Amino acid sequence: MPLMKLSDEVLAITAVFAVLLLFFLYYYSAGRKFIDDWLLKPVFPSISRAVAGFLSFKLSGILFTGVVPLVYFLWILRLSPGRVGLIAGKTWEYWYLIFILVLITLVISFYSSKSPQIRARSPELRIRDWYPVHIILSAAIWVIYLLGYEFLFRGALWFLCADAFGFWPALIINVTLYSLVHLPQGMKMAVGTIPVGILFCLLSSLTGSFLPAFIVHSFIAVSTEIFSLYHEPDVRLH
Repeated sequence: MPLMKLSDEVLAITAVFAVLLLFFLYYYSAGRKFIDDWLLKPVFPSISRAVAGFLSFKLSGILFTGVVPLVYFLWILRLSPGRVGLIAGKTWEYWYLIFILVLITLVISFYSSKSPQIRARSPELRIRDWYPVHIILSAAIWVIYLLGYEFLFRGALWFLCADAFGFWPALIINVTLYSLVHLPQGMKMAVGTIPVGILFCLLSSLTGSFLPAFIVHSFIAVSTEIFSLYHEPDVRLH
């Protein structure tokens, strides 16, 4: 039981403000490179600038879009995991749908990563010589990052808003905020997230879980990184 009985509307509004505040803190801390200065450089003094920058940015995201929301919604508000989509739900009943979306994702990622515009920002770890350890590190960090990221958006935000306001208002709120937090990456990126955000919300609504959105999103991110490496002529794969 929560510490105090909050209405569905209050919980939903709390989730909206949590997204806005946590992403502000995420971008602010990543820009200031707090994790880089306080953790990575003292512990790993020989770490390269590129690797440190990538880890600093993603670890800031893991902290503010993953760890903090988990603590806030589950331990402070004491909401049940089911209220925020932190259950399997009907995920495995729709395994075939997830499988089809993953296949489509791989095909789209392969061809889209041929574009110089895509390779200008992917992979985010900007090094020239790639070894297996770099690929594993990049993929693992992306997956951990997106686990918290999707819990916040297609878990807590989606289900709390859907409970309070219904399907369509929850969809508009979710997709609007999802697009808004991508504005620092440019207007084209922000607009491009709209159909993806709608798809992820539909998956969460269908299955009662944020896990399908997390699985598909992870394949999008990791496959785009790997295929961008494959198509980048200036990268050396060892």
